[in-house]
Amino acid sequence: MFERLKASIAVVAAAAILTIPLLPQAAEAQDGARFRVLVPNLQPQEGAADRFGERVANNLRDLIDLPTHVAMGGRDIDRAARDYDMRLRDLGCLEARQLAALIDVPLVMCGEYTEVGDQYEVDVRFFTVPEGEEFTVESFAMAQRDERQAAEQILTGFEALVQQVQYVAWCAQEYGSSNWEGALNYCTQAVDVAPDSHGARFALARTYMELEDFDVSLNHFETLLDNDPYDDTVLENAAWVAGQLGDTDKARDYYTRYLELNPGNTSVRIRVAYDLAQAGDAMGAMEFVRVGLEDNPDHVELLEAYGSYAFRAAIEQQSMRPTGQDADATLPADLAELFREASETLMRVVELEGADSRPQYVTNAIRAYLQLNELDAAVRTADRGLQVFPEDATIWAEKATAENRRGNVDEAVAALEQAVAINPDLPNARARMANYMISAGRIDEGARYLREAVEAGEQTADQMVGILFNEAYQNGIQENRDLPHGIQVLQQAKELPVSEEWREQLDFWHGYARYQQGIQAQNPQTAESAQRSLPMFQEARQLFQASRGYADRTQGVNYEQLIQATDQYLEIQNAIIRRGGRR
Repeated sequence: MFERLKASIAVVAAAAILTIPLLPQAAEAQDGARFRVLVPNLQPQEGAADRFGERVANNLRDLIDLPTHVAMGGRDIDRAARDYDMRLRDLGCLEARQLAALIDVPLVMCGEYTEVGDQYEVDVRFFTVPEGEEFTVESFAMAQRDERQAAEQILTGFEALVQQVQYVAWCAQEYGSSNWEGALNYCTQAVDVAPDSHGARFALARTYMELEDFDVSLNHFETLLDNDPYDDTVLENAAWVAGQLGDTDKARDYYTRYLELNPGNTSVRIRVAYDLAQAGDAMGAMEFVRVGLEDNPDHVELLEAYGSYAFRAAIEQQSMRPTGQDADATLPADLAELFREASETLMRVVELEGADSRPQYVTNAIRAYLQLNELDAAVRTADRGLQVFPEDATIWAEKATAENRRGNVDEAVAALEQAVAINPDLPNARARMANYMISAGRIDEGARYLREAVEAGEQTADQMVGILFNEAYQNGIQENRDLPHGIQVLQQAKELPVSEEWREQLDFWHGYARYQQGIQAQNPQTAESAQRSLPMFQEARQLFQASRGYADRTQGVNYEQLIQATDQYLEIQNAIIRRGGRR
């Protein structure tokens, strides 16, 4: 008899699992603006006679004819039950509620009675469908022959509940329709008149959540948890809202309790960790994933999540280090451990998944070793990654970084050239090659790559020329460290198609370097030293004249004083030369 009913219920249950609504959508009102009520026969207990329950139910179906609710007729109930190989007389409370869900009836009455002497003690409850909210009519005793009076007593109790039932139903309807303003109105009223209604308070909490009023939302979720500390749906929502409020301790607590109820649900664990990470708690996300890895050490999704969150947590902690701290300083032990776990875990994913994993995991693993200043490990990791992803330009580029820091400039440039061959648009690859060469003192090769960077559109000539200028100034001109080197680099820089402002700046420092060379060469003020230094001062003066605009724009440059000093040196050298010629 129950086979078709069970099959239909299974279909409804499967659909509910697939859609996973946080609050089931309420059925629409029928019969105009009125909600239908399914009234099965009251059930006799402990051998009480059946007829009383049947007659009370028949009377009650006639009596429930209100502006907001109307009872289904007995024939209509029986006809609907027959569709599932049942009869009205077979419907207990559970079967009636299941049938109501199948035929979209939003309210079911369930009643029982027990024989005590010449009276029946009657207990009646109303259940919303499919939410399962329960509204209880106060128990009462009734003479066995007073079926009509018993029905009227139930109606009186139901009428006292109508406002609660109505607001709870409207709340569910507006919430289920995602009409947040309407839900806020009706669910607030529903909670006012039915403060113990789980569904109404949950819908109100969710509505505040949708409206991003997270403080109020969390207050309502916590009220629900006071009643049931392990309601997993409420725990999940409360945890998410706490995360939005930045209360990571509370979010972790709720998520922990949630996963105590669902310990083997890996997909939930991963989603919980994601929510924590999105709320800024990467360390908390790691801990949730770590627990799952204890039972599933080779679970690829858990490993991916753990490695990614470890890398994120390490980067976040590193960003909070003092800005003036030496980049090569030893990392704190806990930060170093995060980078190491990130690298090892992500490479474990690559080993397990091969080409089905993500090249980004290799890239982040290399970067982790670079942060640890473990350059050999970084190169080994790059080589392992390139065995799986030989055509990934980013891995080649990260290998170049590691090789350059190891002092292997040729290997670094070769890696970047391979990266450019794979991806000609790789950002700043040619500029990096130029930097490597220039830093290694290979100016001509570095300048060539700079020109290629400009031609490829990686940077403008003005942006690129700064690399050469910095090298010329810091390692050549500053404190007269190596004036010939500084001049050589500046001459390479002046071959780039730079702006007039940069041209003037290069000319000025080129002139200044020649001026300093002249001062050094003019000693011991002999005819030979004068002949040697004179062209240096002459070139310096020409370059100073060409750079007048830079001198005028630059604070601290006394242009007139430089010109006067250069002219004085010119006069002295000319005088020495003339004097030497008369001898």
